[in-house]
Amino acid sequence: MRHLVPEKLFFTSGVGRHADHLVSFGMALRDAGIEHLNLVMVSSIVPPGCQIIPKVEGIPELESGEIAFVVLSRNATDEPDRLISASIGCALPRDAGRFGYLAEYHTSGKNKDETLEYACDLATEMYATLADGGATKLTGIAGDAVSGQGWTTAICAAVFLMPEV
Repeated sequence: MRHLVPEKLFFTSGVGRHADHLVSFGMALRDAGIEHLNLVMVSSIVPPGCQIIPKVEGIPELESGEIAFVVLSRNATDEPDRLISASIGCALPRDAGRFGYLAEYHTSGKNKDETLEYACDLATEMYATLADGGATKLTGIAGDAVSGQGWTTAICAAVFLMPEV
């Protein structure tokens, strides 16, 4: 039996603006560079040994129409002049043979730095439930936007890359 265990992941973010809510989301995906994928939302585990790579290395590994597993944080509003943000925090173990956690968080009225700090705190808290003394590395991504007319969507994604078959 084959197990679907990602070997790599990368972080990306984007903002979209449009009169229509769905198109705004699609434009945020385009801004993040992942509009050409079929996204499947998964929960928050970074597999043991999973390598975090830059987006510029990850995007070329994906084919149009590919099913991609992602942890996604998404926020949208049509209220003018509203600050929205989305983020994903990541807590990784000292021992690369253990798994780590991803925590998605989105809110209004906080900028991307505040949102990322909170998401990292969430990932750290989830990791603290393990017995090895806590995470050794915190990382992640956040984005924010001030809305205008129509819909504004902010997204962040941790995109998993599967091994070659």
